[in-house]
Amino acid sequence: MALHVVIMAGGKGKRLWPLSREDRPKQLLSLNGKGSLLRKTVDRVLPLVAPAQICVVTNSDIADQVMNELPEIPEENIFTEPIARNTAPCIGYAAVMIAQQDPQGTMAVLPSDHVITDPGRFCDALRFGVTSIEQYPDLLITLGIVPNYPETGYGYIAPSDHIYANDSFVLYKVEAFYEKPDRRRAAAYIKKGYLWNSGMFLWRVDTILKAFEEYLSDIYKRLMDMGARIDKEGRALYEFYRDVEAISIDYGIMEKALNVGVIPVEFGWNDVGSWDALGRISSTDGKGNAVQGHAVLEDSWNNVIWATGKRIVLIGVNNMVVVEGQDAILVCPRGRSQDVSKLLRKMKENQD
Repeated sequence: MALHVVIMAGGKGKRLWPLSREDRPKQLLSLNGKGSLLRKTVDRVLPLVAPAQICVVTNSDIADQVMNELPEIPEENIFTEPIARNTAPCIGYAAVMIAQQDPQGTMAVLPSDHVITDPGRFCDALRFGVTSIEQYPDLLITLGIVPNYPETGYGYIAPSDHIYANDSFVLYKVEAFYEKPDRRRAAAYIKKGYLWNSGMFLWRVDTILKAFEEYLSDIYKRLMDMGARIDKEGRALYEFYRDVEAISIDYGIMEKALNVGVIPVEFGWNDVGSWDALGRISSTDGKGNAVQGHAVLEDSWNNVIWATGKRIVLIGVNNMVVVEGQDAILVCPRGRSQDVSKLLRKMKENQD
């Protein structure tokens, strides 16, 4: 079975605002000056697949930027969504397109905006996942991150029975998925051996389409209709996205299916879901400050500073995020940086 890597590269640029924007979301940013997150996602999988086996699903507004970022990916492998509809329609769209060429192939579905510091271990985990699919072709597999602190911004996965193993990895059956907890519950989850939900998946193309048919039957019917009518003008695709329900693959399928497995992994993963999260993976000075750009800090500790043009000066400031964007400046406590998305929604409502 051939491996096809599907990279989800939509997004609205909310979580790292004001640096990321709708016209340049997080996956197109470089966080260390050495290539965008999207570029690094593709580079990580090149030891496993040729560029022709990589598909990128993105929104039509940034499709040209994605193509420029990934010149080796065939243009026909850049799938553009005319309207954002969450991850289930995105994954279904990719599955239908791959099924036209390889209906029994294996799909690895990866977000485009994660940081992984051990790409070799990451590739080994995907290889084990592919082998697991060969042994158990009816499984829907997710990668679960072994947590190292009680994070409240991630969903959790409870593993149960052992299914399959090699010398380095183990595949377990999933007992349940849990929504983002409060800190007390997150600590309890870690004690029970639960895993962070990474949003990375492996399955056969025909298996995930059967799951759509069983659990998201309306979306499945629309997918089949769209696949049968796909045309260069994009009318069938537009009508699919115009009419389809916006729903996540986790809520729509993974939390309902009985044939779900999880592979616990440790490869230096972070979804960079907030400025605070970025601070945790960035290099810091002797006082715990993560600094990008021009900054002067006096008697200041554990801050996340991002300066793009002007110099940022802090005196006696601790545990804060200060980010200079093109036309806005963000200042908030590190523990509140996940609230940026909520604030942007309010700002948009006030504009409307």
